[in-house]
Amino acid sequence: MRNNTRALIFHILIIFITFAIAALINLSSSMRNLVYGNIFFKVIIVAVILVLYYNFGKLLSKRNAKSLDFFAGNLIILIGLIFFAFGFLGLGREIFSRSVGGSYWKFPLEFFLMPEVYAIKVLGINYNALSLLIASLLPGFIYGISIKISRAKLIRKNRARNRVKKKREEMWENHIINTIQKNFIIRL
Repeated sequence: MRNNTRALIFHILIIFITFAIAALINLSSSMRNLVYGNIFFKVIIVAVILVLYYNFGKLLSKRNAKSLDFFAGNLIILIGLIFFAFGFLGLGREIFSRSVGGSYWKFPLEFFLMPEVYAIKVLGINYNALSLLIASLLPGFIYGISIKISRAKLIRKNRARNRVKKKREEMWENHIINTIQKNFIIRL
């Protein structure tokens, strides 16, 4: 399975996890006021979403070309643009003035970009075309960083493993040479 498809599947999983987090927070008004009224909790919510993307990015393949690492979220961007076009055709410039979930035209876009839109709304960032563009680019960027770091760790592990293997081989060769020399000297 290609990284784009895996990234899309992980994105959909993150959508449901984010939806569950939002549902738990919004169960009671006191919890909602506590979480959404405190910048510390807002940052924690956004950090949880970023960590989810980063950790799911570790599960993507590292065998692809290094230059393609940051293209792991291309399907997310493409589907996000299609849903944006659908909403824009239906609402025009009103797409940004309506509240989140305020129209059937933009519901697919907001559901598909749920983690990003949720983070935008939690942090109080203006909901506009630029924020949506950055929101659709963010998963691919985080996946790319995760793949780069995971690949670097794998390379370091392989180098260390090869050094240990080479050292063992050298020790074994030296042991064999010493044994042969001792046996040869004893027989002479």
